[in-house]
Formats: sequence, C-alpha cells, structure tokens
Amino acid sequence: MPSTAIDTERRRGFFTTFTVLLVVWVAVLLTIALTVIPDGYWYSYFVIDYTVGFIRRGLAGEILGLFPREHYFGALAVLRWVPTVAFVLGLAAVAWTIAVRSGRSQRRRLLALLIPVLPFGFAFGLFSARTDLLGGAALVAFAVALTRVTTARATLISSAAYGLVLGVLTLIHEATPFLFGLGVVAALTVLAGRLDAKAFRASLMLALGPGILIALALAVFGRHGVSPQLCQLVQHGPMNHPLAGKPTIGQLLSGFHYYVDYHDWFCRAFLPLFDMSFADGLRFVGSIGVVALTGSTVYGIVALAVSLLAIAHVSGVPVRRYGALLRARPLTLAIGLVLILPVFATGVDWVRWWVIIAFDLGIVFLFYTRDQPEVDLPPTRRTLIVFAVGAILLAVIPIGIIPGFGAPVPM
Repeated sequence: MPSTAIDTERRRGFFTTFTVLLVVWVAVLLTIALTVIPDGYWYSYFVIDYTVGFIRRGLAGEILGLFPREHYFGALAVLRWVPTVAFVLGLAAVAWTIAVRSGRSQRRRLLALLIPVLPFGFAFGLFSARTDLLGGAALVAFAVALTRVTTARATLISSAAYGLVLGVLTLIHEATPFLFGLGVVAALTVLAGRLDAKAFRASLMLALGPGILIALALAVFGRHGVSPQLCQLVQHGPMNHPLAGKPTIGQLLSGFHYYVDYHDWFCRAFLPLFDMSFADGLRFVGSIGVVALTGSTVYGIVALAVSLLAIAHVSGVPVRRYGALLRARPLTLAIGLVLILPVFATGVDWVRWWVIIAFDLGIVFLFYTRDQPEVDLPPTRRTLIVFAVGAILLAVIPIGIIPGFGAPVPM
C-alpha cells in the first residue's frame, strides 16, 4: 500500500508539473504572437467583399462590413482572432470529450495534454491564423456529433447541418471543403460505422456536396481580373511589418517595429496572389522548384507520422487498427485523398497542407481511441518518459507552423 500511494503521488505531481509547463508555454506563444508577429497578413482574409460582384472569399469582407467604417482596423484586429479562437476551442472540445466525457484515466489525461503540442495543435492555430481554420473547428463539431448520435437518421441530419456550415465557410475560404474532405471521410468511416452503404453515401454527399458545389460555382462564375477595383476597397493605415524593415535577429527579438501603409502593402503583396487563375496557380507552384517541393513533402509526411505515432503511443491504441478501419472503404478513402490534390496543385504551402491532413486523420484517431480498451490501462513508466520528452520537443520546436519551403514571403 505505501508504495502504491507513493507511485500515485508521483504521477499526480507529474500531471500537475506538466500542466503548469503547458500553461507557461501557451502564455509565451501568445506573447510572441501579440508583440512580435504582425497581424496584417491575417487581416487580408477579411478585406475583400462582394462590392465588385461574386468573388472568392467575399463573405469574409461582408462580415467586416458589419462594423462601422471608422473602426476598420479595430474590427480587423478582432476578426483576425476569430479563426484562432474557434480552432483552439475545437481542440479543447476534443480534449474534453476524450478526458472527461468519455471516461477518466491517466492515458486520457495524457492525450488531453498532448493535443496542444501536436503539429496541428495550439501553435498551428495561433501562427497559421487563416480563415480555413474555421473549417477545422467545424470538422471537430461534426466529429463530436457523430460520437453522440446513435441512429442513421440522426447521422444524416448531422451531415446535412455540417454540409450547410461547410457551404458557408467555402464562401469565406474556397479551399475549405478540399482541405477537410479527408477528415469528413475518416469521421464517417470510423465514427459512424453503424451506417449501411446507402446511408453512408447519403451522409457523405450531404456533408461535402454543398461545399464542393459552391467551390465549383466560385471557379466558374466568380469574377477574375478585378484587382484594381478590389484595391480601392482597402483603407489606408499603418501596419507593423518588421520584416520589411530588414531587421537583425536581435532587433526582432527586442520587439522591432516597422510600419508600412496597409493599403499599399495589400495591393502590392497580396492581391497578385489573390487574382491568380487555376492555371496561374499551377505555374506558381511549379516555379518553387522540385527541391523545395520535395523537401516540403518529406517534412510534411514526418509531421503526419509524428502526429499519429504520438497519439498511438500515449493512448496505447495501434495506428494499424485505425488504418484498417479507414481501408475498409478504400474507394471513399481515395476520394478524400483526391479532394486535397487541387490544393497541392495550386498552393505552395505544402507543409501546411500536410499538417491539415494530419489534423484530419489525427482528430478522428483521437476520437476513435476514446472507446478502445487500451486507453483506460495505466501508462507505463516508459510511456510517461517518452510522453514528457516528446511533448517538450514538440513544444520547443513547433514543426507545424512552417507553411512550406521556397515560397516567397509577401513583402
């Protein structure tokens, strides 16, 4: 009995210590994001609306239009945080579902502590604050719904509701259904295994159909070549852009500020990328070069492998069992993989796409572990040591925040 009490006390101290370190780590990253990283690039997702007609990402600008014009930059400062907050709340929902709602065990608590430091965790949501993160939050909500519904009818209703949300999010960022299509496929395959073939196909169509149709409508009917008109929509104002001032490392670490006019920067650095056609996107990706794209691919696959293996190690649930469930519907899995190919073909952030693939598969894997017997077994001493070392390395070296190699930085 005494040795058991000592062991329990040590493990309680382990969890307390790691939780405190995690809070400190989050505070440090938030401080960096608030004082060092400029927000101007994230603003750019919200400044284009439908004034010039039906264009991609126009709905985000309509949201900005709800604020008084005199509070233009204040509104952008608020909207910049919406994707990050939604995504982080989604990660918190995953952690709560696994560690609280589905039962309590030490491995479940370890999983909850692991989630923030995974390549698609807190740092990714903070330093990749694009509007497609809203799609990640929506996918989490859909997966949570699938863990709670018990009938085919309820699954169809959940899929239809998600499909409507995804359609709206596609008007905010046109790549959303393609980035998270694999996650939808994995969620329906693994978390809704009770469905027969007919109900499964119907759920998949209801979940992905609206977003894909809207994305196609944007490609066919959306206006192109309207950069001069879009430029006029953006207000003038100072934007902190330290890299434009060519600072030294020491200046950056000391909080170096360098201000440029936001209107001029947006029209020069962002609009040329926005106004690209599909063919322009293909050429742009090709211009990065084989070496950079290969490096991004290898790096991204490593990020994916690290994510899945970390979840498997902490939970005790083998990746191969999860993979076998996905392969049970090979055609559907292939559809999910094919959906993301246009994003790779036209966007240079190849590491980012791989991290989102890790999110798609990792989130569903996390939900899958909640009902597996291994997750309620006590962790071994080796598991705790590997968890501590691995989690600290992932926190100190957040491998998921690098968008890709060789891509030009908007200056």
